[in-house]
Amino acid sequence: MNHILDKKYSYLCNFFKEAVSQNRLFHSLIFYGSGSYIQYAMALELARQLNCLEDKSENCQCRNCKWIRENKHPAVMTISKIDNKTDSSKTVISEEQINTILNNLVSSSDYHRVFIFCDAEVKTLSDIKYSEYEEFKETGFSTPQEGSDNKIWCPSGINKDCFSIVAANSMLKSIEEPFSNVTFIFLTQNKDDLLQTIVSRSQAFFMPDTKSLNYNTDFFRKYFKNYPEFNKDNALDFAQTLLSYQTENNLAPVYILDCIQYFLAECLKNNYNNSVIVSKIYKDIKKTEDSKKMLKAYIKEQSIYEDLAFYFTKF
Repeated sequence: MNHILDKKYSYLCNFFKEAVSQNRLFHSLIFYGSGSYIQYAMALELARQLNCLEDKSENCQCRNCKWIRENKHPAVMTISKIDNKTDSSKTVISEEQINTILNNLVSSSDYHRVFIFCDAEVKTLSDIKYSEYEEFKETGFSTPQEGSDNKIWCPSGINKDCFSIVAANSMLKSIEEPFSNVTFIFLTQNKDDLLQTIVSRSQAFFMPDTKSLNYNTDFFRKYFKNYPEFNKDNALDFAQTLLSYQTENNLAPVYILDCIQYFLAECLKNNYNNSVIVSKIYKDIKKTEDSKKMLKAYIKEQSIYEDLAFYFTKF
């Protein structure tokens, strides 16, 4: 695996290595979080692992690995409103664009075909987070469009504005009844930005962006000290502690939930060999994501924290 990705997301890299080696990778994946460049790098690395002709090592020089690093592999395609377009629209991923992809899947291929869905724009250097772009370049991968005159291809999370409901719906049958050796990867900031019918048919992975936010996990490490064997007797106290911590530090509740997700993601690093605990952690990450939806429904924060704390006690 790529050393930069392995350093930042060792739990995910180990999970994907095992899934690829055992041929049990899910056919539709969602990477969600705020770091679009690092998500895109992870998608390309996964495509490389699926297509490598030799030992899958980071520096492998087989034909497939070299093509994927250069973003020129015929079976690894970035799908956005400006990439791999078959129509004149530059504002959305269109139904025509999706239908062209699906029609091509009918023919067989010696490659494992990977389609990476995201939003994208070509921006000037001054308009992007250059540190994120630099980190992406350090992974050794290229963008689909190599810019000129200080212009850089910049990915962002796919959403319902750039991925029309009609286009998304046209994919459902292929996700539900997948072709062999085909993987769809959706990059998004929030799973709510995707059609729920796609989310329900996909396996989702939280990829926190460690550079954009300073996630304070020391606080959560103290109160999660027995996790994943969370103490039911202390659930209400834990919920009250979250509310007090939020109020005393003048923090947004969504930041509290982000910190919890990041803490849980850290827990995966230390437990990736234990399938039972990994399953528990993934369920708790998903439950935390669902708690964000409760915030949008104007449910009281204390009720959200209590609901979450009691959920964590389930093992």
